[in-house]
Amino acid sequence: MSATVDHAAPSGAECSSAALVEPGELAGDPVVAAAWADLCARARHANPFLAPAVLLPALRHLAEPGGVRMLTVGSPGHLELLLPVAPRRRTRRTPVRASVGWAHTHHFLGTPLVAPTLDQRGWRAALAALRESGDAWFVLPQTDVDVVREVEAAAACLGLVTRRLDEQSRPVTRRHEHDDYAELRLSGRRRKELRRVRRRLDERLGGGLELVDLAAGATAQALETALQEFLALEAAGWKGTDGGAIAGRPAERAFFLEACRALAAQGRLEVLALRGREGRAAAMALVLRDGDTQFTFKIAYDEQHAACSPGLLLYLDQLSRFHDSGAALVDTCAAPDHPMARRLHGDDRTLVTLAVALSPRRGALAVRWARAVATTAAAVRRHRTTTDPREDRP
Repeated sequence: MSATVDHAAPSGAECSSAALVEPGELAGDPVVAAAWADLCARARHANPFLAPAVLLPALRHLAEPGGVRMLTVGSPGHLELLLPVAPRRRTRRTPVRASVGWAHTHHFLGTPLVAPTLDQRGWRAALAALRESGDAWFVLPQTDVDVVREVEAAAACLGLVTRRLDEQSRPVTRRHEHDDYAELRLSGRRRKELRRVRRRLDERLGGGLELVDLAAGATAQALETALQEFLALEAAGWKGTDGGAIAGRPAERAFFLEACRALAAQGRLEVLALRGREGRAAAMALVLRDGDTQFTFKIAYDEQHAACSPGLLLYLDQLSRFHDSGAALVDTCAAPDHPMARRLHGDDRTLVTLAVALSPRRGALAVRWARAVATTAAAVRRHRTTTDPREDRP
């Protein structure tokens, strides 16, 4: 079942519409699939988690059957907006069910794929399609501020109440003219200490310590070996101990491998390993490339070498590699207070979770309730310690 709402197009232009459709309707139609890929390439904000290579495996392995629909604006051959939505969800401790921008454990950006040409009429049509689906309110999680402002403006035109439930700034780095990221973020004393621990790690690993991309030019078998090496490294650490490692969760493992294979086939995956001539890698990171943005998707390090700060050393080498690549932005995908990412990445990416009332009574009440809950939760968080005993430091 899909809800479709037409909105006026400029004179002489093809009429566009907003719709909630089943994911299979997008992936199964070659014309729409091509339009989806085109939207990924020209979207205002790169979001690899909404590209077919990542989203389709996630829907296959991590979504409830029939639990996600795709909110689209555009015509079959030209999409202007795409966002996976989970309808009829209880969220934010609010009894009234909502349509929620769908995400999963390994999905680190909620910003929809938005074409530069999408105007406020498109957003109004999208909100109207959500309203006709029957849910009283809509939650758009972790979205870039400029997009949130456009949704707020469209909602205001429709007389719909909105509230910002959460606003967080996570560490990122925007390109500098020179490769001076470490000099600007770390004191001379800290850089000296890191040079010392790098020498110690180099000795432990038999010399030749360097950061290499195991996915570059790799055969299918070599890529598989690299991915399995990462899974084993993650499982050997604290995530394996507390049950959060991907390797220990069959559905997540299947998603991870399928998505990484698809990204590698498109040349959009880096499997970075900080390694020497002997033994396994001391640290590894998976980086997703999307246009001029790099996303640090996953990182793991060998806790045997924790005293040598392999994760921090990898981050430093990754920043130099980022600079050499010519990319404009590296997004850590880290929590706002992540100590290691915050230490090295001096810029912020502000992401907002927005609630929109789709009905004047129940929806507006749910939005106001959710805002009150969010305010209380934020106050509680401010009184908690943020020190992580697993912080990787020299």
